[in-house]
Amino acid sequence: MVVLFLHKSKRLLALILVLLLVFAFSGCHLPPPAPHLDGDGEEVSPELTVHFIDVGQGDSIFIQTDEQNVLIDAGERSAGEVVVDYLQGQGVTELDLVIGTHPHSDHIGGLIQVLTDIPVKEIMDPALVHTTKLFEDYLTLIDEKEIKFTEGRAGMVRDIGNAVLEILHPVAPTGSALNDASIVTKISCGKISFLLPGDIEKKSETEILDRGAALKCTIMKACHHGSTTSNSLEFLQAVDPEAVVIMCGEGNDYGHPHGEVLQTYCDLGIDIYRTDLQGNIVVATDGEVYSINTEKGKGPAEDYYEPGFELLGSVDSDKYHHPDCRHIKNIKPENKIIFKSRKDAEEKGYRPCKTCQPVG
Repeated sequence: MVVLFLHKSKRLLALILVLLLVFAFSGCHLPPPAPHLDGDGEEVSPELTVHFIDVGQGDSIFIQTDEQNVLIDAGERSAGEVVVDYLQGQGVTELDLVIGTHPHSDHIGGLIQVLTDIPVKEIMDPALVHTTKLFEDYLTLIDEKEIKFTEGRAGMVRDIGNAVLEILHPVAPTGSALNDASIVTKISCGKISFLLPGDIEKKSETEILDRGAALKCTIMKACHHGSTTSNSLEFLQAVDPEAVVIMCGEGNDYGHPHGEVLQTYCDLGIDIYRTDLQGNIVVATDGEVYSINTEKGKGPAEDYYEPGFELLGSVDSDKYHHPDCRHIKNIKPENKIIFKSRKDAEEKGYRPCKTCQPVG
């Protein structure tokens, strides 16, 4: 518990008191879409590079400009070494800013290793009290290393070199809804922008919409790993991204990303990229055009993904199904169609069954 280590130093006590006070009192128009070049297109000379690091079921995003290195989250504690190795592989010797979007372990767990191994100038998080051992270790490291601590609040703007970092959320976070307390960051470089919303759910999406925040962007990280608790149609329409990056673990226990959300992305014409299928995903931009490079495969995930099972349909229907779907028994053998992939099915005019949600 937090109270067990208050004696460690006066600075740590001050930090905890600040968090307790915060807890107690909390109760864009962009130019036309920029040209997009996939990994096999013309190389972009980047002013800004955004790395979506594959940490399994969790988030970790590294933002690099000509002047600053910024890290947002680092996955579970077990992913810490993966993140450190990745950063060091990019030549990182110091981080100017680390943002812990919210205190859940799949976001701040790996930061323990990051803070241990790499010098950090400043930490920003929602400043909520959370009584887990992991969170205690996180606060202790901040104190021991005398890292500047900043409460992340909507309205903050930072110049990070060739790009601008804005905080769009939260305004008054509470510990009763940690996902909705997530720091939502927007990064802009010329005509290209990124929305990085942590794990906010529909309640916070609505609050951000009601505040009239400038949400429209080029690339969006999927809210809450592509869950149906988030990613409302109204929010996605306001963001209007050209591409979405879903950060989730292969075969995760939550079923992320959910089929309904994937379908919404498809209906809106948003290109889908996924760390569970494509590994590390790197977006580079010069402020005019951008390129997307993936560790595995080329192009959006839906262009090449083939599930480990056959998708089934019927000549009498416009739906395709998982082979275990209860509707399969109603398809006559002579009417059955087999699709090798989602793209194969949808190019033939078929849509995913809402019962079995076979997508991805």
